[in-house]
Amino acid sequence: MPYSYTLYGIFLDDDSMKKVIIILTLIFNFSSFAQENGQEDIVFSRIGNLTDEQIDSSGPTKLFFAKKSEVKKLAKQDIENGIPFLLLQGGVAPVIIATDPQFEEKYKIYFYEYGCTGPDQNLIEEYNKIIFNYLSDQYGKKWIKEVRDDVVGLKDWTKSKR
Repeated sequence: MPYSYTLYGIFLDDDSMKKVIIILTLIFNFSSFAQENGQEDIVFSRIGNLTDEQIDSSGPTKLFFAKKSEVKKLAKQDIENGIPFLLLQGGVAPVIIATDPQFEEKYKIYFYEYGCTGPDQNLIEEYNKIIFNYLSDQYGKKWIKEVRDDVVGLKDWTKSKR
């Protein structure tokens, strides 16, 4: 027994409905391929430009097992390697601010968010202090007005610099 369907008040039989589905499928396929040429990429962070090896050998990864006496060396090593990070302590889902990629590009740093668990808070603050001083040496105070306010240790560091 043939079925009938309604599409915007138009009654369609089985054959007509099959044709509508085929036509709609073709339209959606062509429109999705058409976006390829002028497609714009959405960039959430510059950290995607780093290799796994760079990330694995970086300070933020090593902080989990570092002693306080080693933190300064890790931060300076990241600066020398051209991969300084500003460390964030987030929650379950990472927080991405629309201006993060521009800030990272302008000041040649990377944001690194630990999520729910991370190294000891004091180690994160100590690492960030070295990076804050580096940014100030390189760019003066202007970066402070543009950086995310949730970077670990930023508020205490700015108070101590007054």
